Amino acid sequence: MSDALPDLPKIESVSWSPPAQTTPVDVARGTHRMVMIADADNADYQDGVLDIEMGQGAPRLNNWWSGCAPPERQFLLRKFWKLVPGTFSHLASGTAFSRSWPYAHGISAADSQSIMAQMRFTNSGLSEQVSLLVGHSVAIGDHLSATNEYAVAAPASGTRVWMLWDLMYQFMLVRKDTADPIPVGTYRGDVDFAYDDHYSGAYLNYRWTNLVVSSGIICPQDCVFT
Repeated sequence: MSDALPDLPKIESVSWSPPAQTTPVDVARGTHRMVMIADADNADYQDGVLDIEMGQGAPRLNNWWSGCAPPERQFLLRKFWKLVPGTFSHLASGTAFSRSWPYAHGISAADSQSIMAQMRFTNSGLSEQVSLLVGHSVAIGDHLSATNEYAVAAPASGTRVWMLWDLMYQFMLVRKDTADPIPVGTYRGDVDFAYDDHYSGAYLNYRWTNLVVSSGIICPQDCVFT
C-alpha cells in the first residue's frame, strides 16, 4: 500500500461532471485491538475495555456472552478525495474569477479524541500515532474554519474546467476481508471493572466503526479544452 495521494479523476470534457468523491484507496488493513465503552447493567460502573477476552488485569473483558460478540473484524484505513462543495466551475475565454469558499477542513478536537481513545493512542499527535500504527505517512491537520481565496483565469481560447478537492481519511472496523463496517453495538459480555473478580454483565459499544475525517489537505484541479 502506498503513501502517495490518491489519483484525481480524469476531466474528460467540458460536459464532464465530477463525482462527489473518488474511489477509496486502502492505506492499511489488519488486526488492531480497540477500546470499547463498557457499561454495567446492574451496577454504577462504566469504563473502557479492550475488545478481546483477557484473564487478568482490570478493567477487562472476561468473556462475550453467547451470540453477543462482534463479528470477526479488522481495522481498515482508507483515503479518498472529496469534492469541495461549490467549487466546480467553467471559465470561458476572456473570463476570470476571484472567489472565497468558507468551509471547515482538518479534524475536529472531538473526532481526534474519539480516535485516540478507541485506538489506545497516547497524547502525542494523531498523525504521528496513526503513521506508527499503519507504517505509512498520514498527515491530518487540526480543524480549521477558513475562507480560502482563489483567483482563476480562463485560457486565451477555450474553456477551463476547475475545482477543489479535500483529502479525506476513513477509519473503519469492518467484517474480515471486506469494506463492510460492523455495527457499533450493543454487544454483551462479563467485565471485571475493579480488580475484585466481581464480574458484571455489561453493554459494550465502540465509539465508531466508520468515521470519515478531513486531512486538511486541499488540492485544486483544472483542465483546459480548446
